[in-house]
Amino acid sequence: MTAAGEGVLPPPPSGPAPEDPGRLVYEALRMGPEFPGPAPDLLLAWSLKLPDGEDMKTAAARLLRAYGLEGVAPPPDPRGELILLLQQAARDEPPPSRRRGGWRARTRPVVEE
Repeated sequence: MTAAGEGVLPPPPSGPAPEDPGRLVYEALRMGPEFPGPAPDLLLAWSLKLPDGEDMKTAAARLLRAYGLEGVAPPPDPRGELILLLQQAARDEPPPSRRRGGWRARTRPVVEE
């Protein structure tokens, strides 16, 4: 039985997909809820292991398809964050931008002389 809002994932993959050259995503999914994260670091490492010229959006979409994670509601753990990041990468959606702090980030009135 799963808690409300928790995603139900397919069984762990039987082997790594060709789109997962370093087996990083495969190992994270195989670990299950014990995957400690951090998901953004793993996604960065995965993207750096892609072959030169490989489009990250296409590779992420193929990886999600290979592991049966297309349209899956991610569970509320670091593994779910990784799945969500891969889904965003496949849709080519940048993460929501946040305003940077400090005085430089604030809008200032234009002073005409």
